[in-house]
Amino acid sequence: MAINLNGLSTGQTGSAKSRESDNAQSTKKAGTESAEANNSKSTDDVVKLSDRAEVLRTVSSKVQQLPDIDQEKVDRIRTAIQNGDYSIDYNKLAAAFRRFESGL
Repeated sequence: MAINLNGLSTGQTGSAKSRESDNAQSTKKAGTESAEANNSKSTDDVVKLSDRAEVLRTVSSKVQQLPDIDQEKVDRIRTAIQNGDYSIDYNKLAAAFRRFESGL
């Protein structure tokens, strides 16, 4: 069973350059047709996002405003290290490494 990749069937050959040229022509033609279709449409087209999309956009905006570093947590750990109060649970650390590596 032959698989058709990039529009080539068995026995056909084509250089990457000629395929790029063909793709560029197809894209240009599609863009021209799209522009012509848009010119014939009304300018009153409206896009309404669903409630879920609105919530996603709001949450995404809030997440982007958050700092990359939780400075309060960093300060808490730094103080604990300086005071000699910071202890490491090696079993918990090893379990976290295992979970991380199993996800790779």
